[in-house]
Amino acid sequence: MKNKQGKKVVFSIISSLLVIIVAVIAYIAYLLLSTPQTVYAPDYIANENGITVIEPPLAVDDFTLTDENNEPISLSDLNGKPTLITFGFTHCPDVCPITLGEIRNIREDLDSQADDIEYVFVSVDGERDTPAVLDTYFTTLRVNEFVIGMTGTEPELREFTTPFGVEFIYNEPDRFGNYTVDHTAGLFLVDANQNWVRRYRYGIRSNLIAEDILAFLRNN
Repeated sequence: MKNKQGKKVVFSIISSLLVIIVAVIAYIAYLLLSTPQTVYAPDYIANENGITVIEPPLAVDDFTLTDENNEPISLSDLNGKPTLITFGFTHCPDVCPITLGEIRNIREDLDSQADDIEYVFVSVDGERDTPAVLDTYFTTLRVNEFVIGMTGTEPELREFTTPFGVEFIYNEPDRFGNYTVDHTAGLFLVDANQNWVRRYRYGIRSNLIAEDILAFLRNN
């Protein structure tokens, strides 16, 4: 009798483990199939070091969004400097705060030339990321003194992001109304004449990006 009961317990444990394994595999498959191929910037034209030179440079049309001060802002307003752009949203659990931290490190590595470029965070979640939310977010992450926030309506954002190959997908909200946004990660460098010239894959060390930017500034 005890042997039968023991076998039932073992069988129950194995069955439970199999259910968990199947659920995990199904979840991973869901993530792979439901998110854009460019999420976390696996750039199909990236060089081995993750730094892509856009050649020839791609002209970026001027655009107007709303900044963290609730004022309209255009790319042409940014003092005619090269601009380092990233895309994300403030509810992002990992990639976005990490990227903003990397921007802070890049700026430190640029040293005396740190102010020779502008730094922009474009939120692709305009519904939740109001100017006030962006301002608080930048303050919390200690980048408010140099990062410019931009956001807008979904159509405005899609029009702006398309030339960069940036994609974003709003996931279904949970029962509390919370949702995540799958989005392309990485950094994009636009020169002073509004031409896209570099793409930096997510995860590259900040010092390598700073070295490349310094070389670009010397040659342009």
